[in-house]
Amino acid sequence: MKFKDEDEAVRMANATPFGLVTGLWTRDGSRQMRLAKRIQAGQIFINNYGAGGGVELPFGGYKASGYGREKGFEALYGFTQLKTVAMKHG
Repeated sequence: MKFKDEDEAVRMANATPFGLVTGLWTRDGSRQMRLAKRIQAGQIFINNYGAGGGVELPFGGYKASGYGREKGFEALYGFTQLKTVAMKHG
């Protein structure tokens, strides 16, 4: 899809109730990271596209594409609860 500037590209990418996976193509390394930070998607593929990663890469979406993450340490956080214990000895 054509766009006139980065702001329009981000608006187009985020103009959906879903945000599971997206792909973007650009040779500009700084643009890659700028857009990746602004696009609302759980996984962003740069200059490629497809189901990615093994069990170490979290998978999940934004908006209506789901809640939480599967795979990786991020998935374990949904099954744990943080607790701080402060103790003084003697």
